[in-house]
Amino acid sequence: MAGNRHGVNVFVHGAPGTGKSELARALAAALGCELFEVASEDEDGDPVTGERRLRGYRAAQSFFDRRHALLLFDEVEDIFGDSGSPFGSRSTAQRRKAWLNRMLEQNRVPTLWLSNTIEDIDPAFMRRFDMVVEVPVPPRAQRERILLAACGDLADAPTLARMARAEALAPAVAERAATVVRAIRSQFDDAGAARALEWLASRTLEAQGHPALDAGAAAGLPDHYDPAILNADADLAALAAGLASSRSARLCLYGPPGTGKTAFGRWLADRLGMPLLPKGASELMSKWVGESEKAIAAAFRQAEREGALLMIDEVDSFLRDRDGARHSWEVTRVNEMLTRMESFGGVFIASTNLMGDIDPAALRRFDLKIRFDYLEPDQAALLLARQCAGLGVAPPLPADLGRVRRLARLTPGDFAALARRHRFTPFTDAAGLVAALDQECALKHGRQAAIGFLV
Repeated sequence: MAGNRHGVNVFVHGAPGTGKSELARALAAALGCELFEVASEDEDGDPVTGERRLRGYRAAQSFFDRRHALLLFDEVEDIFGDSGSPFGSRSTAQRRKAWLNRMLEQNRVPTLWLSNTIEDIDPAFMRRFDMVVEVPVPPRAQRERILLAACGDLADAPTLARMARAEALAPAVAERAATVVRAIRSQFDDAGAARALEWLASRTLEAQGHPALDAGAAAGLPDHYDPAILNADADLAALAAGLASSRSARLCLYGPPGTGKTAFGRWLADRLGMPLLPKGASELMSKWVGESEKAIAAAFRQAEREGALLMIDEVDSFLRDRDGARHSWEVTRVNEMLTRMESFGGVFIASTNLMGDIDPAALRRFDLKIRFDYLEPDQAALLLARQCAGLGVAPPLPADLGRVRRLARLTPGDFAALARRHRFTPFTDAAGLVAALDQECALKHGRQAAIGFLV
């Protein structure tokens, strides 16, 4: 702006609610200039067409040419992606391509172009922007600070931490939910206000196609979690010590469900002092061809940007053996995952219950493959004693310890399930816990007999 140069254009993109408009206002304030927005609705509040918005933008070039000003063109999808048809109809920008290209090279008033996506932008347009800036979803720690400022008067720290785990929860959504709750605050006690806040935010997330907030999720690791109790074929404490210095590894955790793979990822992130970026198959897979690959790439970029430990559960969904692929997109999805793994410089953990389905080329790319297995008898006895103490149940008798040692296919996940069950059907003694554990084991692929006799 100081040089009064023509053709100054900055393209800002990011998910809805991430603060693009706020960034534009902050930039104008920092430069000490006026900010004028190209209208998206007429005097009656009705939306205007992309053609009319472009005419307004052209007129603004003359109106504000001699003023110290910035122009803001929000929702540029109105001109770049307004064809409304996948069958060849051209957007407003494509129909006015030559004119718009000249405008991007010759506009006299610097302009900020805001968009929720870059998918529909022709490369011929994109290369004419001086800067292309992405406004990403804020890191989790920053999301907590934003939520504290937006609705800290309505929710306690655990609730805010739980909400901050939802990457799709934009600051604007939280602020609107907080505004609604404040309007009816007199109808709730403190706990009720927090529940109402989460409920409103969850309904908006679901309407946007995202999972609802998990109001019952614990903020940290399970109380009973201890890596020393896990039946893994690697020294997990030594692994954590080594990663504390290298900060780079590709780990594959495999084994039966409930053996502690996902919890180990959370523990490792906490031990390394790194933010955790967990991703599940439902977050990365799409029914549209090519969208899964984009989601995979975005996950690795986000982990790189935030310095986070990236953990992908059910990785067999993305690394299935290509020899059995029936569609080309199955192969490209595996290729994308392998490429991103190869270039990622941080800590990446993949977990699977189906190691036999993993593509051989993927297995070679993991630095370490760790099997998590069912508990050994002594581990089961130790975990039972700890769980009794944690639940306020009398210590197990020798007979209880003997019975739990003889249970086959027992996992830490079974103990976690009983801890949740204890909230609504409390256990009164260790014998009841052991009986419930026996039932859990019996449900795994049919009745699995205990070792020896249960007496």
